[in-house]
Amino acid sequence: MTMMTWGLSVAELADGDEWAMAVAEPADSGQYEVLAARLKQGGVKRVSAREWSGGLWPVTRCSVTVMGGCLAEAHTGKSRLLCSPPPAVSARWEKAAGRGRAVLGLVRPGTFPTSGEGFLLPEHLEHAVELVETEAAEGRLLAGLATVLDRPAPAPGR
Repeated sequence: MTMMTWGLSVAELADGDEWAMAVAEPADSGQYEVLAARLKQGGVKRVSAREWSGGLWPVTRCSVTVMGGCLAEAHTGKSRLLCSPPPAVSARWEKAAGRGRAVLGLVRPGTFPTSGEGFLLPEHLEHAVELVETEAAEGRLLAGLATVLDRPAPAPGR
């Protein structure tokens, strides 16, 4: 699969609660369709603006793995999405992910302004939350809660 861009940020809900957010943006529409199907099988669903802003995300079978201060992979329960290059997570992101869950999302190609190297530039990270909120408002965001792991997810059936 070709390179994806990962938007890592912290979403702050109206009640002040903070959630780590890992949102993938595929390189093209074909890759988007494949990833959308895989993530939906893992329990990720299309969320509305109300669900997004209220933190009403479905709990999924998906996971995200953070190793060495970087997002290494996402796992749908059946397939791995390797992060290459692995984007660094911030201290704020790690703190928000400390509850053991993070929001895993998927946006359409062209949503994020990118560096061309598979990650958002630091000056765009906070803006990523706004872009994701816009995607939710327009009914295009796929999202759900994923388990945060510190090692690769086990193979299915183990």
